[in-house]
Amino acid sequence: MTRRIVTIASIVEGHGEVSALPKLLHRVAAEFPMVDLLTPKPPWRCPRGSLIAPNGIEREVESNSWVGLSGGILVLLDADDDCPAELAPALLKRARAARPDRRVSIVLAKREFEAWFLASVPSLAGRIGFSADMKPPDDPRACGMPKGG
Repeated sequence: MTRRIVTIASIVEGHGEVSALPKLLHRVAAEFPMVDLLTPKPPWRCPRGSLIAPNGIEREVESNSWVGLSGGILVLLDADDDCPAELAPALLKRARAARPDRRVSIVLAKREFEAWFLASVPSLAGRIGFSADMKPPDDPRACGMPKGG
Protein backbone atom coordinates (compact mmCIF):
# COMPACT_ATOMS: atom_id res chain seq x y z
CA MET A 1 0.00 0.00 0.00
CA THR A 2 1.44 3.38 -1.02
CA ARG A 3 1.08 6.17 1.49
CA ARG A 4 0.07 9.57 0.20
CA ILE A 5 1.48 12.75 1.74
CA VAL A 6 -1.11 15.51 2.04
CA THR A 7 -0.13 19.03 3.07
CA ILE A 8 -2.76 21.43 4.33
CA ALA A 9 -2.45 25.15 4.84
CA SER A 10 -5.25 26.59 6.90
CA ILE A 11 -6.83 29.94 7.56
CA VAL A 12 -8.97 30.45 10.65
CA GLU A 13 -10.67 33.36 12.37
CA GLY A 14 -10.07 32.74 16.07
CA HIS A 15 -7.24 32.12 18.48
CA GLY A 16 -8.72 28.81 19.65
CA GLU A 17 -8.79 27.41 16.14
CA VAL A 18 -5.06 28.06 15.69
CA SER A 19 -4.21 25.35 18.22
CA ALA A 20 -7.32 23.17 17.83
CA LEU A 21 -7.60 22.78 14.06
CA PRO A 22 -4.30 20.91 13.49
CA LYS A 23 -5.28 18.45 16.23
CA LEU A 24 -8.68 17.95 14.68
CA LEU A 25 -7.20 17.46 11.19
CA HIS A 26 -4.70 14.89 12.48
CA ARG A 27 -7.48 13.10 14.36
CA VAL A 28 -9.52 12.81 11.16
CA ALA A 29 -6.46 11.80 9.12
CA ALA A 30 -5.81 8.96 11.58
CA GLU A 31 -8.91 7.29 10.14
CA PHE A 32 -7.19 7.07 6.73
CA PRO A 33 -4.12 4.82 7.17
CA MET A 34 -2.82 5.50 3.66
CA VAL A 35 -2.50 9.25 4.30
CA ASP A 36 0.35 11.10 5.97
CA LEU A 37 -0.97 14.52 6.87
CA LEU A 38 1.43 17.44 7.10
CA THR A 39 0.42 20.71 8.74
CA PRO A 40 3.90 22.30 8.81
CA LYS A 41 2.74 25.80 9.70
CA PRO A 42 0.17 26.85 12.27
CA PRO A 43 -3.11 28.08 10.85
CA TRP A 44 -3.04 31.69 9.71
CA ARG A 45 -5.46 33.78 11.75
CA CYS A 46 -7.58 36.39 9.99
CA PRO A 47 -10.67 38.04 11.48
CA ARG A 48 -13.97 36.91 9.97
CA GLY A 49 -14.88 40.42 8.83
CA SER A 50 -11.64 40.67 6.87
CA LEU A 51 -12.15 37.26 5.26
CA ILE A 52 -15.65 37.93 4.00
CA ALA A 53 -14.91 41.53 2.93
CA PRO A 54 -14.29 42.25 -0.77
CA ASN A 55 -10.87 40.83 -1.76
CA GLY A 56 -10.43 39.40 1.76
CA ILE A 57 -10.55 35.67 1.15
CA GLU A 58 -8.78 36.19 -2.16
CA ARG A 59 -5.85 37.92 -0.45
CA GLU A 60 -5.57 35.23 2.22
CA VAL A 61 -5.61 32.21 -0.09
CA GLU A 62 -3.10 33.90 -2.40
CA SER A 63 -0.74 34.36 0.56
CA ASN A 64 -0.67 30.61 1.17
CA SER A 65 1.42 29.83 -1.91
CA TRP A 66 3.89 27.86 0.21
CA VAL A 67 1.60 24.83 0.08
CA GLY A 68 2.77 22.71 -2.85
CA LEU A 69 0.78 21.72 -5.90
CA SER A 70 -0.31 18.52 -4.18
CA GLY A 71 -1.47 20.41 -1.11
CA GLY A 72 -4.59 22.30 -0.30
CA ILE A 73 -5.89 25.29 1.58
CA LEU A 74 -8.61 24.94 4.20
CA VAL A 75 -10.53 27.99 5.37
CA LEU A 76 -12.49 27.49 8.59
CA LEU A 77 -14.72 30.10 10.14
CA ASP A 78 -17.90 30.45 12.13
CA ALA A 79 -21.07 31.17 10.18
CA ASP A 80 -22.41 33.14 13.14
CA ASP A 81 -25.83 34.42 11.99
CA ASP A 82 -25.18 33.81 8.27
CA CYS A 83 -26.54 30.74 6.52
CA PRO A 84 -23.58 28.39 5.90
CA ALA A 85 -25.30 26.94 2.81
CA GLU A 86 -25.27 30.40 1.23
CA LEU A 87 -22.02 31.92 2.54
CA ALA A 88 -19.74 28.90 1.98
CA PRO A 89 -20.37 28.50 -1.78
CA ALA A 90 -19.92 32.24 -2.33
CA LEU A 91 -16.61 32.26 -0.44
CA LEU A 92 -15.47 29.08 -2.21
CA LYS A 93 -16.14 30.59 -5.62
CA ARG A 94 -14.09 33.66 -4.74
CA ALA A 95 -11.25 31.62 -3.21
CA ARG A 96 -11.01 29.22 -6.16
CA ALA A 97 -11.02 32.12 -8.61
CA ALA A 98 -8.06 33.58 -6.72
CA ARG A 99 -6.16 30.25 -6.57
CA PRO A 100 -7.35 27.97 -9.37
CA ASP A 101 -4.04 26.11 -9.13
CA ARG A 102 -4.71 24.82 -5.58
CA ARG A 103 -7.38 22.76 -3.90
CA VAL A 104 -9.36 25.08 -1.67
CA SER A 105 -12.06 24.10 0.80
CA ILE A 106 -14.29 26.33 2.87
CA VAL A 107 -15.79 24.93 6.07
CA LEU A 108 -18.29 26.96 8.06
CA ALA A 109 -19.36 25.99 11.54
CA LYS A 110 -22.97 26.89 12.24
CA ARG A 111 -22.57 29.34 15.06
CA GLU A 112 -19.27 28.25 16.65
CA PHE A 113 -16.43 25.88 15.76
CA GLU A 114 -16.03 24.97 19.44
CA ALA A 115 -19.39 23.17 19.35
CA TRP A 116 -17.75 20.47 17.21
CA PHE A 117 -15.51 19.53 20.12
CA LEU A 118 -18.48 19.14 22.47
CA ALA A 119 -20.18 16.90 19.92
CA SER A 120 -17.04 14.84 19.34
CA VAL A 121 -15.96 14.27 22.94
CA PRO A 122 -16.46 10.47 22.71
CA SER A 123 -14.20 10.17 19.66
CA LEU A 124 -11.53 12.49 21.12
CA ALA A 125 -11.29 10.94 24.59
CA GLY A 126 -7.86 9.41 25.09
CA ARG A 127 -6.49 10.81 21.83
CA ILE A 128 -4.28 13.70 20.76
CA GLY A 129 -3.66 14.83 24.33
CA PHE A 130 -7.22 14.62 25.67
CA SER A 131 -8.02 12.75 28.89
CA ALA A 132 -9.33 9.21 28.43
CA ASP A 133 -12.16 9.84 30.93
CA MET A 134 -13.34 13.04 29.25
CA LYS A 135 -17.13 13.33 29.04
CA PRO A 136 -19.41 15.88 27.33
CA PRO A 137 -21.09 18.42 29.61
CA ASP A 138 -24.69 17.79 30.62
CA ASP A 139 -25.60 21.30 29.46
CA PRO A 140 -23.48 22.68 26.59
CA ARG A 141 -24.78 26.18 27.34
CA ALA A 142 -22.88 26.01 30.62
CA CYS A 143 -19.72 26.11 28.46
CA GLY A 144 -20.85 29.31 26.79
CA MET A 145 -22.36 27.64 23.75
CA PRO A 146 -25.26 29.40 22.04
CA LYS A 147 -28.81 28.20 22.59
CA GLY A 148 -29.89 28.10 18.94
CA GLY A 149 -28.36 26.60 15.98
